[in-house]
Amino acid sequence: MAWDVYEFLDSRDERVIVQWVRKAKIQKKARILLDQKLDLLREHGPNLPPGLLSSGPIDGGHIYKLKVKGPVMLRPLLCRGPFRMDEEYTLLQGAIERGDVLPIRDVEQAQENRQTLISDRTRRLPYDGCC
Repeated sequence: MAWDVYEFLDSRDERVIVQWVRKAKIQKKARILLDQKLDLLREHGPNLPPGLLSSGPIDGGHIYKLKVKGPVMLRPLLCRGPFRMDEEYTLLQGAIERGDVLPIRDVEQAQENRQTLISDRTRRLPYDGCC
């Protein structure tokens, strides 16, 4: 079964992952790895090969991290659903893990973005690549 992957739109209707990639100046190799992992997520959903998706919510609630290893430890934050829990994921916030530490502000922003999306279904678009 194929899963749909969406990307949250910020208050200016800009894609959060595209903006994160640009702002963080993530190099082409890392962007390619990110898109490859998201293709795997579309294909396998929660049955990804071990080590690619956090085994449970990292916040004790609804936020997961996708693990993209490469020159930079990219950790896009996402949730299942939130509307069709067994058919979709939504990318909520970009993060970079350093020294096995994920910035708490990024987790908090992902939680806030999820709540915003639940209140306003128009705040996302299908993910079509980071750049």
